[in-house]
Amino acid sequence: MFQGGQTDSELDEVGYQQLANARAGIQASLPANYLLVCSPLIRTKETFKGLQLNSQHMILDNRIREIDFGTWEGRSLEDVKNDFPEAVARYYQNDPQMVPQKGESIQSVANRMVEAIKYYTKSDYQDIVFVSHGNSISIGLSALLLENAPFRRVLAIPDNVSLSKVVVNDQIRLKYYSRIFK
Repeated sequence: MFQGGQTDSELDEVGYQQLANARAGIQASLPANYLLVCSPLIRTKETFKGLQLNSQHMILDNRIREIDFGTWEGRSLEDVKNDFPEAVARYYQNDPQMVPQKGESIQSVANRMVEAIKYYTKSDYQDIVFVSHGNSISIGLSALLLENAPFRRVLAIPDNVSLSKVVVNDQIRLKYYSRIFK
């Protein structure tokens, strides 16, 4: 099923089990003090609560929500392929300009994710923790790493409840990506 920025669903039992399995490892990997930036969708709010992240300094930011799949949302891949075969093929080829009907392009997601990351890295906080969505994380970090080049998705969609670390200073470095804790 396409579950994007319009689908404001709750986590299921599998999601809660993934949170329980990852909680201690993620908590141990985070700095003591950080700014928490979270997508406003229910499933990301449940994620930061389930991980027991410090929400004392928390901001909800629409720029890091999941891609908007438009009319594809809530439908199976098979149904969407039957109705929009060319558009689905372009999406899976990571065509940054392809827009699902009434949705948004990969390029739009890349732009807003990079904008948000850069905005918060200029804040007074040395460490920022983002709680976002797999597709948007993959698109945003790909765009950030290749910022002065045409968009290419160079990172796969990360695993659910995984941790990635990006260091932003004179250069942008990906320290690790999609780290799983069990």
